[in-house]
Order: sequence, then C-alpha cells, then structure tokens
Amino acid sequence: MAVRELVPLLIIGGGVFLLCRYAGLKFWHAVLVLIGGFYLASSALGPGISQVLSRIPGLFGWHA
Repeated sequence: MAVRELVPLLIIGGGVFLLCRYAGLKFWHAVLVLIGGFYLASSALGPGISQVLSRIPGLFGWHA
C-alpha cells in the first residue's frame, strides 16, 4: 500500500477515534456506516461518487 493511499485512511481513522472518544459516537454506529459505505461503493453509484470525491482536493488548491 502506497503512502498516498494510507493518508486518507489515517485521517478517517483519527476522526472516528476522536468522535468515539469525545463526541459520544458509538463504535457500532461507526461500523454500520463503514459497512454502508462499502455497499454504496460497490453499487452503480460508486464510480460517480469516487469521481466527485477525487475532485475535492482541487477545490482547496491541492493537486496530486
């Protein structure tokens, strides 16, 4: 796994940890959202969602 692929995973993991720790997010709620995300990514909407999300860094002036 390249570092470029690892950074978003670490950011999301850190965010979930902080939400569980300080905002009262239940771990099983996070797991359900994760499962729903995988289901959505495997659906027909997956490529469109990926395309939209890949454009977000450009909004902030970050270019890969």
